[in-house]
Amino acid sequence: MDEAATKIQELTEALASAQTEVDKWRTGAEIYEAQVGDLQGALQEMAAELDRLALENQQLKGQLGDAPILQPQASVPTDEDAQIIQAALISRIKELERALAQR
Repeated sequence: MDEAATKIQELTEALASAQTEVDKWRTGAEIYEAQVGDLQGALQEMAAELDRLALENQQLKGQLGDAPILQPQASVPTDEDAQIIQAALISRIKELERALAQR
C-alpha cells in the first residue's frame, strides 16, 4: 500500500470510530430525553397533587373556622376508678404469691 492508501484507511477507521461514538452519544441523549419527559410528567403530577392538597387544606381551615375548637379535658380519677385499680392490684399480688408458693 502506498502512503495515500494508508492515509485513506486510517481516515476510514477514524470515521467509523467517530460514527460509533456519535451513535453512543445519540442513544444517551435519547435516554436522557425520555427521562426528562418522565420527570416532567412526575413534576406535573406533583404540582397537581400540591394544588389539590392546598385546596383541601383551605377547606379544612374553613371548616375549623366554622366549628368550635374543643380542648381536651383532663380526666380526674374517681373513687370508682381507684377501687378498680386497687382490686386489680390485689388480684395481681395474690397471683404472684401463688406463683411464688408453687416454686
